[in-house]
Amino acid sequence: MWKSVRPRRQVWLAVATAAVVAAAGCGSGGDNGGGGGGNGKATITFANWADAEPNTKPGIEALIKKFEALHPNITVQSKPISYTDIEHQLILQTQSGNPPDVAELQGNYTFSLQATGALEPLGDYVKGSYGQSLIPQELQLGNIGGQTVAVPWTVAPFALWYNKKVMKKAGLSGKPPATWDELLADVKAIHQKEPKVIAFGTDTTNRTYGLDQNWPIMQSFGAVPFKGSNAMCDTPQMKAYLNFIRTIGQKGYTPANKKGGYYRQPAASDQVAFTVDGPYVKGVVQSTVKISDADFFAKWGIVPLPSGPAGMQHFSVPTDHQLAMFKNSKNKKAAWEFMKFLSTSDYAVQNYTLKYENSLPPLAKPTGTIAKELNNPITQEFQKAVIPTVGRPEWGAHYDGAYSDVMAGIQKAMTTSTPIDSVASSMQTAVKSDLNG
Repeated sequence: MWKSVRPRRQVWLAVATAAVVAAAGCGSGGDNGGGGGGNGKATITFANWADAEPNTKPGIEALIKKFEALHPNITVQSKPISYTDIEHQLILQTQSGNPPDVAELQGNYTFSLQATGALEPLGDYVKGSYGQSLIPQELQLGNIGGQTVAVPWTVAPFALWYNKKVMKKAGLSGKPPATWDELLADVKAIHQKEPKVIAFGTDTTNRTYGLDQNWPIMQSFGAVPFKGSNAMCDTPQMKAYLNFIRTIGQKGYTPANKKGGYYRQPAASDQVAFTVDGPYVKGVVQSTVKISDADFFAKWGIVPLPSGPAGMQHFSVPTDHQLAMFKNSKNKKAAWEFMKFLSTSDYAVQNYTLKYENSLPPLAKPTGTIAKELNNPITQEFQKAVIPTVGRPEWGAHYDGAYSDVMAGIQKAMTTSTPIDSVASSMQTAVKSDLNG
């Protein structure tokens, strides 16, 4: 769904420069820290990719109109920026002293922006009822270096989706795999029975999102490619992971160099057996084939990502969308009202988070209609079994510096006959150089 247009290493050079740029004026009008300007009104800018993507654009536009109707003294100016470009654009805006008031962020983007010193600390904002209303683990994901700099908007951890119909057709029991060895046995049976079906969908593209998706799989093998400034690619655990990724690639169980979103459309026509993804699959399938919730739940299920030989432990990584405020905002009160509305209001959850993002809300104890909508086997499994396995990768400057080397090694393992020992050794050399160069 997204393409890379700029090496991440260059982004972090921009971050280093931005960190010393004085915080000059902001594009929004109004008085410093208040809810409006001299006339009692405030205009806030909202940088986001929701307004740049066709599937979510109608939802976010309607959501902003609703917020403005409820808060007639606040005007929200949406600034659509593609997912691929938003990190770079926000860093440039920070350098020029003209960042937005609020931005939509994800994964390593939050770390990149925090490194510039541009994000407003939110500790005082999240105290009390707002913070208490959130899933603690989700709120913690916005804490960097002991400081809350982002709050959760939509919750979307990676899980293993499985198609019960495809499994049954291949003669499998229907019980989803709990380990990667079990998954290999299942995808082998499916590939033999239905060679045109994608037996296992996973993102192996050379981008940070590709590493995000492979990180918890590596962890289940007891491997991580680096920790801090230490490269850790040439280990028995990493070689075990690389052998696994080689098997699924070279046996034809998964296509190499495909984005996670690539598998959602074929999943709608039962052309995918298993896929690693967030909650997004349900929305794409139902919008494509127009099946009811009951029919969808009868066909599809999710479980935590399988465990590996490192032990019966499951891991996941969040693809959550977060909201951050910028220090330069001259309308912080208005900006915070908007952030609260997007993340926790009943209207936003029902009419955007669930309907357009097909994600979970960050609410610890949803009630009423929202609780009823979340009372289904998919979301219950996400809440009870998947969210507890979520952890952050080594996001930060090192992640941006080394992700490309790791993903290049993964692709090499999948598509060539180069000995795994050599692949791991080359990854180690490249990652070590980038981490310490």
